[in-house]
Amino acid sequence: MTIATTSARDQINLKSDNETQAVDCLHLLPCAVKYSGPANTSTYFLPQQQLDSTYEATFRGRQLHGQKVRLPENYTGHIVVDSVATNEASDSAFESETPDMPAAEQRVILSAGQFDSLTVWEHDRVPAEDDDEFITSLEWIAVAASIHADCTDSCDETAA
Repeated sequence: MTIATTSARDQINLKSDNETQAVDCLHLLPCAVKYSGPANTSTYFLPQQQLDSTYEATFRGRQLHGQKVRLPENYTGHIVVDSVATNEASDSAFESETPDMPAAEQRVILSAGQFDSLTVWEHDRVPAEDDDEFITSLEWIAVAASIHADCTDSCDETAA
């Protein structure tokens, strides 16, 4: 799927499920790491599942507690990477949609992986459904679906 954004030079390309690699261990950490590049996480970040289905790990010497969270049904998360399309690396779909624009000027966001669950981490406590910002934000998906659902006969009865 290709989505054009507000700028004619921006493109979002989310490949179909069979072309994008599924990711089975995605983590949302409560910190900012000022580094972008490869890291030997399998050596230094070792989550251990606890008896109550939560997780514990340490990151840079700090104790973390985690909870696995599944995305709502019929939703898939994507890990995206930002790149600039060039004539050599440009996808034909981008070229055909903007033939008058040089490919080197196009910003392209590609799906590098997809997921249906992730582990949310907190310091000093297990993330809870009632107070973790990420977990509570998933509730809005159900609220939005209810708000935008077609009104049935039950709506007519309550309006009368």
